[in-house]
Amino acid sequence: MRLRKAVSLAVTAAMVFSLAACGSGGGNTGESAAVNTGQTANESVQAEKTYDGIFDENGISKPGEFPISKEPITLSIFVGQQAGVVDITKHSIFKEVSELTNINFDFIVAPQEGAQDKLNMLLASGDYPDIIIGSFFTNADLVKYGTGENILIPLNDLIEENCVNLKQRWEENPQFKDMMTTPDGNIYGIPSLDSGGLGHGAVNYKVWMNNKWLENVGMKAPETTDEFRAVLEAFKEQDANGNGDPNDEIPFSGAIGTWAAEVYPYLLNAFDYFDPSNGYLKLKDGVITGTAGTDGIKEGLKYIAGLYADGLIDPAALTQDESQLSAIGTKEEVICGTAACGHIGMFVDINDIERSREYDNLLPLEGPDGYRGIPTQTVAVVQGAAFVITDKCKYPEAAIKFADMFCGDDWTIRTQVGIKGQQWDDADEGTVGMDGVTPATRKYLEMRTQNATAAEDIKWHWTMRLIEPNWKKTFQVTGDIADPSNYEARLQQCTDKLAPYAADADYIPPFFLDVEDANQIASMKTAIDDYVKSSFIEFITGAKDVDKDWDTYLAGLDKLQYKEYVALNQKAYDEAYK
Repeated sequence: MRLRKAVSLAVTAAMVFSLAACGSGGGNTGESAAVNTGQTANESVQAEKTYDGIFDENGISKPGEFPISKEPITLSIFVGQQAGVVDITKHSIFKEVSELTNINFDFIVAPQEGAQDKLNMLLASGDYPDIIIGSFFTNADLVKYGTGENILIPLNDLIEENCVNLKQRWEENPQFKDMMTTPDGNIYGIPSLDSGGLGHGAVNYKVWMNNKWLENVGMKAPETTDEFRAVLEAFKEQDANGNGDPNDEIPFSGAIGTWAAEVYPYLLNAFDYFDPSNGYLKLKDGVITGTAGTDGIKEGLKYIAGLYADGLIDPAALTQDESQLSAIGTKEEVICGTAACGHIGMFVDINDIERSREYDNLLPLEGPDGYRGIPTQTVAVVQGAAFVITDKCKYPEAAIKFADMFCGDDWTIRTQVGIKGQQWDDADEGTVGMDGVTPATRKYLEMRTQNATAAEDIKWHWTMRLIEPNWKKTFQVTGDIADPSNYEARLQQCTDKLAPYAADADYIPPFFLDVEDANQIASMKTAIDDYVKSSFIEFITGAKDVDKDWDTYLAGLDKLQYKEYVALNQKAYDEAYK
């Protein structure tokens, strides 16, 4: 299959978790904005620079040199306040960055829940900041706000002239540059990539079950939907936690608004292919189909509704956030036997080794018709953008150098692990990383998840993550796999065992759309996503009857132009890959 030159491999407009975008008043020229020179962007980039020490005539440092600016400068910045991170405006990481770079930050902060709406209002009003960081924009948004509205400036020349770490990531993965390039030939933002590749995120939908509870009720880990129901019934009706009270157990819980913690995606995949992160789409043999209204999904919802009606699913799972799920999992007494979440540290404290050890992820379940599969990402892709520069920015060279810091080892590890000598240190001699081959260069002194460090000024987690080097493989793995220092290796093992059950579907490769189609798909996607989620909750809770109200649900999808939405994605795929 050919790849149209104008199309990047970055992410389909339907993808849910794309990140922030950027653009310029320079339109489709591919030129970067000049820095206080009065020159055009292209003239500024191409001009031979002269340096006084490490600084050019504008007081900006050579690539990779610090401080970034000779004199203090200020960048206005939009950022979402993550629930598991202390006040971002006072965070030590920003303080350290300012001290190193001579860049101060004027914050526009919105709680993560609602931050997207706040940002949309700012972009519509024209009162937006210099840079935007965080998971807010899809590929469709990059085209809309970059190519279409010229709010986001092209970064091509800025990256070429100023970035050291990002260009190194491109050398390691040449396809990433193509994935970041929109149909007009411009790059409007830097996407996010966790530790250089797939990792345990290759499979989103995991369910974790307490093996000690299984022993207490005399059962084995379920592999079919019937067995899963039987286990949950035993958890509910017997004294599964062994405290003498058979009525205090929660069989199955989860959360919303976080990574892969809804209770239904894993279960629906025992009936048919279902991946919300793909925008309710499936690709097989070059054909894209919709997944939100299949007969298999209907049967799956009836099954889940039955679990809910019988008290086997925690009602709070449909409304609570990750911190509330974690509060259940970290109670002094174990009260929940099963939880849906992307990794077990979202539910229990991994430093409580004995409790953490009790939970293992289940294999995908086989449904009554024999279907068994789990959506699996098989190739590393980058999508959307986690960092953008707008046409308001007076210091784009300084801004791109700031971003480049987070494409290298030092600041990736600082933001995701912590400080050397406190959270990590040099590896012990002769140790290897999680692949069992690569010599280790670092070791964890402590490993705690986002919930466990929410009140501490150490890491900032997903506040901003850009294209990272594969830093996780550099940390040593020794001893007990349940030890927190081996957590990443444990998660990789938990993911690897799911590989034989990868769904019989092709991973939807990323593609960009033209402005008109991008705007249309973005609007349709939001409406469809809201409708499907709310309808599924109504079916699960019994507010609507799956059999009686299914045709009405399908009619609602038609009203939202679901078929046209699928066709638009097929059109874009065909133009890119056929």
